[in-house]
Amino acid sequence: MRALMVTTLLCGAALVGGCNAQTDADANDVLNMENDAQAVPVNGGADTFGASTTGAAAVQDTVLRTADGKDAGSVSVREEDGGVVMTVSVRNVEPGKYGMHIHSVGKCEGPKFESAGPHWNPDNKQHGSQNPRGPHAGDLPNLDVGTAGSGGTTANLQASLRGGLAPLIDQDGAALLIHAKADDLKTDPSGNSGDRVLCAVIGGA
Repeated sequence: MRALMVTTLLCGAALVGGCNAQTDADANDVLNMENDAQAVPVNGGADTFGASTTGAAAVQDTVLRTADGKDAGSVSVREEDGGVVMTVSVRNVEPGKYGMHIHSVGKCEGPKFESAGPHWNPDNKQHGSQNPRGPHAGDLPNLDVGTAGSGGTTANLQASLRGGLAPLIDQDGAALLIHAKADDLKTDPSGNSGDRVLCAVIGGA
């Protein structure tokens, strides 16, 4: 902020017309420095969700963690063509199918990750793509993990990342949860997919 104040004073003493562009550039520099200084997430990651060093449209990566804090993969989001593209990858996970959902709070506190709240559901629908009253906005396809213990998928969300009436990342943030079992895609509220076993704060540092 000191850099911005100094620039403002200089503009008052010089030709105003030639100073506006410099002021904007200095403001952007300060914002970039603040973003670059983001710390490692604490408090379940809620303090730093949505951090980015290159702007809202940039790819934003987050570590996917087990309940005891082990690295189990990553989640990345980016804005593209008026929507959000989310890419999920996992490693060192038992082979099988796993339910995967976006939850409404950007906080991953073990052991049960209940801090992430319910599914992201701004339209107040029921769970599941095969449910006539669904799906939740946060319902995603099952994640397939191969025999090598790794897997991944990409989902295209009809949503904005931060702007609009119901952005993916609002004041409470958002989280990506992977469950212990496959999602049956129709049973409210979470498709009988079992416990929450992996969590990532979406857009977090």
